[in-house]
Amino acid sequence: AQLQQYLTIEEEKALVAILLLMSSLGQPVRIKYIPTLAFSIARRRSSTNRPNKPPGKNWAQAFGKRHPELKARRIKSIDWQRHETHIHDKV
Repeated sequence: AQLQQYLTIEEEKALVAILLLMSSLGQPVRIKYIPTLAFSIARRRSSTNRPNKPPGKNWAQAFGKRHPELKARRIKSIDWQRHETHIHDKV
């Protein structure tokens, strides 16, 4: 099924590397933005092999299943009492 995949193997490895790097820097990428990143990567191909439209609506979930090293997490907001005591010194 590699011929039917939206990105090539090398492009998917590059996307995984970028996502892991962003996560390690404390700036995780939301799942709904991953297809946009894939589309921008695919648009850099030669004009004969370039896709016309972004990946489908279920592409991000399938991408996550192909790469188990990526994990989706919910981000918790900081408690207001902790926020109030620590933010004033920094501002």
